Amino acid sequence: MSEISLSVETSQSAWFGSRAEKPLLSAFGFRLSGGGAHQSKTMMRQELESLVTPDRVTGDELRFAAIEENALGKSTANTRRLTFRHMASLYGLVEQPPLTKVFLKLWQSDSIGRDLQALLVSLARDPMLRETASVVLECAIGERMRRLRFEEALSSAHPGRFSEKTIRSVAQNCAATWTQSGHLQGSVKKVRRRVSPTPATVALAALLATVAGFGGPAILSSIWMRILDLSPDQALDQLRRAEAIGLARVRSAGDVTEISIRQPMAATLGVRELEHV
Repeated sequence: MSEISLSVETSQSAWFGSRAEKPLLSAFGFRLSGGGAHQSKTMMRQELESLVTPDRVTGDELRFAAIEENALGKSTANTRRLTFRHMASLYGLVEQPPLTKVFLKLWQSDSIGRDLQALLVSLARDPMLRETASVVLECAIGERMRRLRFEEALSSAHPGRFSEKTIRSVAQNCAATWTQSGHLQGSVKKVRRRVSPTPATVALAALLATVAGFGGPAILSSIWMRILDLSPDQALDQLRRAEAIGLARVRSAGDVTEISIRQPMAATLGVRELEHV
């Protein structure tokens, strides 16, 4: 298996550990390059709420509900098709890799955690959204966040690739997503606020970190946990809570901490594909 090659200087490098393998990342549901839904849309949190229900599981069922039954409440057939196409791309709703299957299971069992779980999946599947995460993480709680900082981050990551208009549009969409996730508050003047993840959400972050090549304590200090505004100790405490609901296994002996996520999640959520990624 070939390891993912990312320079430590790039804004993408923090997301992947030294043991990350491209084939496994792709098979799990990560997208490592290219554009994403945020070139046209936000993470579409409200649309997800309208579309994903307990009786809609497969890609065909979700597509039929979105386009034929107009579960998204769009005014034209073209708009319904376009919106679903963006949603399917961002969340893997049609092909449903293991990441999507886990997400859809958690969506039904942990309604409180939906905002942050949708963000985590969006980060895994949209490289351009990942490029704006450092802006949010570097902003102090209570500090005002200006969209220009998102524009600067995107321009720095893609020098000369996009027009100013495109960068402005993507920055606006990314800022809206960080607002939908709860990291930012306000319509015009956005202020950084602290998010409060559920144990299931922290287990999802640990799963992403594990597949992304982190292990042991490195999971707790990875960017996947910092996105949830958690210190390593707070992340460990939440994973112990996740263990109580069957989504993690944590073992500590002295200074050694072992964290297992894939097998407990595979068994509890019934996503057997996790055992092979």
